[in-house]
Amino acid sequence: MTILHENRAFKEMFLAAKGMLADKDPAEMALKSGVSFDGAAFHIPSMGKMLTFSYPEYICTTPMHDWHYLTILHYLNLADGSPVTGEPVAMADMPDGVVRGTKYDRTAAQTLSAFLKGKTEKQILLLLQDLGGEVIPGKADLSVRLNYLPRFPLYLNIWFADEDFPPSARLLVDKSAGHYLTVEDAVSVGEVVLALLR
Repeated sequence: MTILHENRAFKEMFLAAKGMLADKDPAEMALKSGVSFDGAAFHIPSMGKMLTFSYPEYICTTPMHDWHYLTILHYLNLADGSPVTGEPVAMADMPDGVVRGTKYDRTAAQTLSAFLKGKTEKQILLLLQDLGGEVIPGKADLSVRLNYLPRFPLYLNIWFADEDFPPSARLLVDKSAGHYLTVEDAVSVGEVVLALLR
C-alpha cells in the first residue's frame, strides 16, 4: 500500500507525521537515523529493500503496509543517533512497554508458533533471508537479525519442534529501541513483520 491509495485514516496520520517533520533539518535527521539524504530524497534500507522517500513531500511509491510507511516517518522524527546495543529485549521492556508490550509479546509468540508449524528450517531461513534477515549467534536453534530500519533491528529467536515440544519463537527489539520509536510504534513494527511471515 502507498500514500496514493484511498484510505482516510492513513492520510490523516500521514499528514500528522509529515507535519512533525516540517521544521526539522533533513541532513540532521539522516545523520541521526542512519539513512542517506541527497538533497531531494531520503534513501532508507528496510527489510531487504531500499526505499526512497521524496523530500519534502515524503512520498514513497514502493508498495508497503500503511504502518510500515508511518513507522518510517515516526522513526525519522524520533531518532536521536543513539548506538544500537546488540542486546535483544522484549517489547515489554521498552519505556512504557509494560501493558502494550507485554500483550504484544504474548500475541507474537502465538502467531510465530503457528507460522513455524509444517515448515522446514530451510524454508524458514530462505523466507527470512528474502526479508534481509542475517543469521547471528544466539542461544536459540536459529537466531536472525531483521533490519527493519538502520538503527531499529528486530531479533527473531526460533526453537524448532522436537519430540517433546512444538516449535516456538520470540520477536525482540534492541535495548536502544526507545530512542527511535515509541512502544506503540514498535508494536506496529512487530505486526508489520508478522504480516510478512506468511
